[in-house]
Amino acid sequence: MNPKIFKQLITVILALLGINACTDKLDVTDQNNPTTETYFKTAAELQNGVNAIYSSLRSAELVGREWFFLHDMRGGETAPGGPQLEAPRAELLLQTNGAPSNSVLTNVWNGAYQMINRANTVFSKAPGVNDNTSLRDILVGEAKFLRAWAYFELVTQWGDVPIYTEPVLSNTDYKAKSPAADIYALIIKDLTEAVQALPVSPSQPGRVTKGAANAVLGKVQMQKGDYAAAKEALLQVVNSGKYKLIDKFLQNFDGDVMSSGSKVADGHEFNEESVLEVAFVDKGDNNFNWAYNGEGISSPVSTVHNQEYGIVWGNVIPSNRLLDEFDDNDPRLKYTFYQPGDLILTFEGTKPGKALTAADMNVAASTRKGVTVKRVFRKYSIYDWDNNGFHPGGVNQRLIRYADVLLMLAESEIELGNLAKGAEYLNMVRARPSVNMPPLTLTSKNQAIRAIMKERAVELAIEGSNNIDILRWRKKGYFPSIMPDPRQGQQDLLPIPSSETAANPLLQ
Repeated sequence: MNPKIFKQLITVILALLGINACTDKLDVTDQNNPTTETYFKTAAELQNGVNAIYSSLRSAELVGREWFFLHDMRGGETAPGGPQLEAPRAELLLQTNGAPSNSVLTNVWNGAYQMINRANTVFSKAPGVNDNTSLRDILVGEAKFLRAWAYFELVTQWGDVPIYTEPVLSNTDYKAKSPAADIYALIIKDLTEAVQALPVSPSQPGRVTKGAANAVLGKVQMQKGDYAAAKEALLQVVNSGKYKLIDKFLQNFDGDVMSSGSKVADGHEFNEESVLEVAFVDKGDNNFNWAYNGEGISSPVSTVHNQEYGIVWGNVIPSNRLLDEFDDNDPRLKYTFYQPGDLILTFEGTKPGKALTAADMNVAASTRKGVTVKRVFRKYSIYDWDNNGFHPGGVNQRLIRYADVLLMLAESEIELGNLAKGAEYLNMVRARPSVNMPPLTLTSKNQAIRAIMKERAVELAIEGSNNIDILRWRKKGYFPSIMPDPRQGQQDLLPIPSSETAANPLLQ
């Protein structure tokens, strides 16, 4: 690990962040500044250590900013909103790969390893915590899940990377790269153990659960090509009876909104469709943690997802390829994108609203089926409640929804030769009341895989899954036999950041 990360991981105590009472969020706050030698004696202190892993997950290095940029720029769903798109992001979007100095990939690498080191510290201290063994064991399960999530990000984007399973205690504790197969084995072991340790329902919204662990385990098994194991894990989510598709599609992408000092929306976060989401809060101060660490009691806990993809900054717009995946009669077309003439400021349909004009939108135009107009993403936006030029948001990032679980299960069944069962799961997603698209009949594997590709595009657009999907389907040889490669010529794996190779002699 490079010196910057080593300094963060050793000198910043994992127990900085406690839970600030909140009715609907996991709000991580700074309590004090002890040392690792004197702390982690009780389950409450161990919980603060786990909270610090969540803090890294929510930071701008990861889900607060750079994580969604990494995946969206390497997927096939986005195009530049104009020359305002910053160079590191444009490089990932427009070139076949990022440079080792690219700040986006460097931040995601650093953030993932910070999560891993914080989790490893929890594991090293947990055996000495005996005042509340039940809580301790759940916390270890959470840490195993979070470490697995971080390693999955690393192995899918970089392939062979160093494995650290103990806390870094010295700036010479370097590791060489391990084979991707070994990393997948560790991820699966962590998630399998997390499933056994985690509760069905969280003690607080935002904490991971048994369902989240099974869902991610299914995703991991799919990515490594074991569809039978993926099906087994995903069926645990379905058979739990805890999750369902909610009627209103757009309620999966809203959240709390403050405007002019008052809360104007509460949103529908942690609803019955949510399997895993990262909590953000709009404090009404239009602030974002540009320091990128996401920590401290007074730290902003917002995201800039809505701002980056909005009508003012306009960094990113939908790609023509994504737009063409939507059928004209699919309601998700309107749910996913705004274009001139669409209404904003309707407060979920309770006010007349204001029609967007092309002049309102500081973005390039896109083309769908021969029609060229300006368009931006509606998902994760806050324009139905606020239209200020700068407003970091409080809309939670949904990492896995139940719809995603059903579509992964459909794909697994198709890969296993069960086309009718695959169609059943796929059509459940299409039958949501606010979508109500006609059912599909799957008659061949190629036709079924193409149907899955299309359904994942229109259902999960801009949710951070497309990049992973492309990598999986490319490995299966489905481009161009089933459809053209959305990122033809793209290199599958990123280069290890130059800051890391400069610091770690075993990577040179």
